[in-house]
Amino acid sequence: MFDTNVSQVKFADWTLCTRSCSLISEITTQELTPLSYKILCYFILNPNRIISRDEFVSSVWANHYVDDNAINKAISDLRRLLKATNDSPNLIKTHYKKGYSFICEVEYVYEDSTTLGEYSIDATSQATNEINISTTANETRSLNSSTQSSQFLLGYKEKPSSLFSLKYFLLIIAFLIAGGGATYWWQTQPKVLNLQSKKLSISDNSVYSLLSLSPSNDKLAVSKLNPKNNVDEIFLIDLETHKNTKIISEELDSYPIGWASNSSSIYYQIINNEQSICEIWRADFRVNNEVAAKEKVLDCESQYILSLVTDELSNRIIYTKFGYRNVPSLSALVARDLETGEEFQVTSPNIDSYGDRYVTLSPKKDKVVFIRSKVGLRQIFVANLDGSMQELLYETPESIRRVSWSSDANNLTWYVSNSKKLSTLDISSKQVVTKSLKADSYIDFMLPGFNSLYGATRTSDNDIFEYDLKSASQEKLVDSRATEFMPIAVKEGFYFFQEGEPMKLFSYFNKELVQNDIAIDLPTFGSGDYYENSGLIALSYNKELRLIDPIKKKVIDKFTVQNQIVDLAWFNKENLLLVLESKQSEQHVWMFNLETEELQKIIHQNAKSIARTDDDKILYQDFYNNFYLFDPQEGIQKFILSLSGYPYIHWKLYGQELYYSSGSSLFKYSLETLQETNLIDDFNTIEKTIADFSVTEKLGGLKLIIQIQSFKSNEVVLLNVIQ
Repeated sequence: MFDTNVSQVKFADWTLCTRSCSLISEITTQELTPLSYKILCYFILNPNRIISRDEFVSSVWANHYVDDNAINKAISDLRRLLKATNDSPNLIKTHYKKGYSFICEVEYVYEDSTTLGEYSIDATSQATNEINISTTANETRSLNSSTQSSQFLLGYKEKPSSLFSLKYFLLIIAFLIAGGGATYWWQTQPKVLNLQSKKLSISDNSVYSLLSLSPSNDKLAVSKLNPKNNVDEIFLIDLETHKNTKIISEELDSYPIGWASNSSSIYYQIINNEQSICEIWRADFRVNNEVAAKEKVLDCESQYILSLVTDELSNRIIYTKFGYRNVPSLSALVARDLETGEEFQVTSPNIDSYGDRYVTLSPKKDKVVFIRSKVGLRQIFVANLDGSMQELLYETPESIRRVSWSSDANNLTWYVSNSKKLSTLDISSKQVVTKSLKADSYIDFMLPGFNSLYGATRTSDNDIFEYDLKSASQEKLVDSRATEFMPIAVKEGFYFFQEGEPMKLFSYFNKELVQNDIAIDLPTFGSGDYYENSGLIALSYNKELRLIDPIKKKVIDKFTVQNQIVDLAWFNKENLLLVLESKQSEQHVWMFNLETEELQKIIHQNAKSIARTDDDKILYQDFYNNFYLFDPQEGIQKFILSLSGYPYIHWKLYGQELYYSSGSSLFKYSLETLQETNLIDDFNTIEKTIADFSVTEKLGGLKLIIQIQSFKSNEVVLLNVIQ
């Protein structure tokens, strides 16, 4: 919390002893719990500043159960301690709907490292045992094992003896030898793995998705679309015999979401958004892998497919629950007692993210790993089953959809389909080894088992269509097995990007498709915008900005900012609007000058995406899918529209019209008349989805350049490494 030389912090009539985690005044001594100590330390380090509840959750909280009542209780407990004297009331001030602030000046007391004096530490808290330590500044300190962890958390550094150093060194060597043996095969494989696929699924022009490997690594559950009734069913593939068995067939779509830790039961989800149905069921297996019994576990009230693991010692499940903090697309991990139905939160993601997903249980059944999804960023966390001891292991801008454990629980492995790379993380050393894959088919999803790799070939394809609003007809303009994205409509045609390393820029003019030879040194991008007056495209990836001239076919400028770029839009020829993420998990709108590279914050409210209107105002979308119109000259904003009922939307501003898509439909909303019009309502979200779009005006009226994602038949395969 503090510098290691800080022994005391004085404020008002109190003295905080950092060694003993206690508050001392003239009349009383208060021993703090670890949570109260951390909250107070955070207040002290951030005096006279409003700290939001989300900031507390993300930066301070150490408890696995975090909701508004828990936060209220923790602040109330700390207030009660600080009000023990009459001379120092109301040190913690509440700011309605904003947070809390610590109204006090603080003074730090440092140890004098040049003084050879003795001191005593009386450590009494939930995290420490009572022990007295006497030492001098130049003497070697010695702590028993029961106090080492707590002293480390307080910033207390030990200088070990020679004997201890030798013992510790030998332990490290032993650990490295043991860990090295577990990863030897992976490390010794070539940097490029050549894979040969062997079909495991039945060839019947079906769509396979959501592979789920049993903890015993002998069964593979998959979702399979039945082309006759257009319903997803669940099949079980025996990995020894490769026999496919239908185990779940319902009237509504069903998906495998988790297993019992002994592989004797599978948990699956029944979902239908149109009928507002979401249920989690458990199916128990017989010896021959047929289902013996089914039982409903809970109503999940979600529009999304979940993930789930079991804590069978406590008779609980841990699953992804959406709607956290009243945001439909925000998910947290929640533990549920299967007997009583009581739940508590295991994780507490910030509101600026999409939450915590893809939870996976370790082979030792004592930890879970999950992915926190943010705009342009994925973070891999590990935690105990109750959510305690959460640790960020790795973060990357690449899209990760599932993480697999090694059999010894020392490593994690994941696959990134866009870059066709398989990465393995050593949990102890945090080192990552990445290998490129070459396969005889396009692997869209890969699931590493203990001894094998399992995958599903590509299930979807993104193509570009032109949609005529007047005639309500569409024409496919670009058709390939690669993924096309971000169509940019201009008067004479449109641009779009195609996946690959590096990604490619294409243009479509006069019914001619041309690949522009531009070396864009970005693997992909998080956001982009086109400025008609200059003809430039601005792209962002993580903290990087690129300005591209598609006519001259070159990158004309590069910039790097200090924070993650969430979204961008052109404001004028000299300035870009940027939504930047801050350390406090806030996302504000900044003006970035391309000449001076100066940043100026212009909107202090949280934003998710932005656009500029024709009259130099700014339309922005907040975390709750509410839209506001901001006038930067007057500093005034007004509420425009709420789309909070839609978890995900894509939108574009064209003139005074806001166009937005929920995936299955596309609407137009007039900023002048405040009237909404349904333009397209004929997409099936299972077979075809509007992934992105752009608006242009041609002879005959408005046209939409639409990126449509469609599903196609694929296969489940076993992948073998070949030399």
